[in-house]
Amino acid sequence: MWIIRNIVISLLCVAGLFSIIASGGPKYVYRSNQVTGTDIDGRVSVSMQALCYGSCKAYLLTIVNNTDKDIELDWNKTLYISSGKTSGGFMFEGVLYKDRNNRKPPDIIFPGQEFSKKIYPNNLINYTSGKYGGWVHYPIPAGENGAYVTLRIGEDEINKRLIVNITRKKVTN
Repeated sequence: MWIIRNIVISLLCVAGLFSIIASGGPKYVYRSNQVTGTDIDGRVSVSMQALCYGSCKAYLLTIVNNTDKDIELDWNKTLYISSGKTSGGFMFEGVLYKDRNNRKPPDIIFPGQEFSKKIYPNNLINYTSGKYGGWVHYPIPAGENGAYVTLRIGEDEINKRLIVNITRKKVTN
């Protein structure tokens, strides 16, 4: 009788250990606030939020041109902010991974138009080699992160510091 009991207890322990290992460890939910900024005389509205699906790996940047002039978004002066300091630029659709740190042409936002683009911090992208290698987008860390956006309207240069707060919460079953 004690042999059967010990076998049952051993099987339950092995099953419990297997379920812990198979679960992949603790799970987390990431959330982000949206930040909006408008320049002094209402010429342009800029908003940004982190896109979090499992983890946060990109931002959605939206710019509304409220003027009768073109607005130029200077990607070479638009920078990722992490831990209170700038940390490289951004890449987006149309930029080759290997060229992500090279100079980029500006985007133009026409008068009265809204512009949106999904952007990825360059410094959170890396190439890993090996059998399952390739380009990897690492998550934006929890805490305060964002972008320093540089726009030009005619001769005026407008700089916006957009900071979002990403929170990470452990999911309990």
